[in-house]
Amino acid sequence: MLSSDNCPEKAGRMANRARNFAIALLAASALIVSGCTWQPLYGANGYADASLPGNALAQVSVSQVDTRVGQQVRNHLIFLLHGGKDPVQTRYEARIRVSDTGNQYAAVRNIRDFTAAAVTVTVSYDLIDTSTNSRVSGGSRIATAPYDRTSQSFANSRALRDAENRAAREAAEQIRLALAADLQG
Repeated sequence: MLSSDNCPEKAGRMANRARNFAIALLAASALIVSGCTWQPLYGANGYADASLPGNALAQVSVSQVDTRVGQQVRNHLIFLLHGGKDPVQTRYEARIRVSDTGNQYAAVRNIRDFTAAAVTVTVSYDLIDTSTNSRVSGGSRIATAPYDRTSQSFANSRALRDAENRAAREAAEQIRLALAADLQG
């Protein structure tokens, strides 16, 4: 015979205590979770917003480029800085120079030739203050994207283009972080 069988009101009190404890625990965890918020690093929605005080990323324009890979870097950088829109007011200009190289790593001879390759995109940049036409900072970033080559020429050209796009995207993200660090301090 259990002890609660002898005292039914004691079992009722224990059930009430357990229910109250569970409600208090739920309320405490709701308060803790409500304090956790996510906020973009720069501006609303993760893009630079010129209306926010001190947000210099929204005031950076990106120079024109003349290659396909350079245009991929530029387009993605504009998207990262302004959400794809033209900046309302510019104070800085990021002058970028893009070069890309392809490297073959290894060839395996089987029924077909499969070759591992990679594309390396190097982006050099200078951040210019347009009001004084002086160089604020500069540097270069490198991004590499691997791809597989097969005996099919269309697949090879498509794989190369996809690797160039991936490397260009990564390089643009690195440039955005570098620009944010340069303008921060």
